[in-house]
Amino acid sequence: MLSSLNRRVALEAQTLTPDGGGGYSASWDTIATVWAAIAPVSGADVFGPDAGEARVKYRINIRRRSDVFVGMRVNDGGRLFAIKAVLDDGPQSQFFTLMTEKIG
Repeated sequence: MLSSLNRRVALEAQTLTPDGGGGYSASWDTIATVWAAIAPVSGADVFGPDAGEARVKYRINIRRRSDVFVGMRVNDGGRLFAIKAVLDDGPQSQFFTLMTEKIG
């Protein structure tokens, strides 16, 4: 598994800052840069009332960390992946599997 971690990616978390008008301004901050293995899992065309879009799901494997959560995203040189699930094989495992969906 370790030799398949061949992509350098950034783990990003969203930060909400009050905008002074009762709302918030959202920004994404890098919390770590890690090695990852990225593989497509499935894809589907989704059609709505005004347009269609393609949704592609990816499996991203990284070394085990304590600061990875659903709602974060992975940035692979501009390709963005929303983390939808963090699969943990238990405390003895050295790796996490992130189930993600490509953004954009």
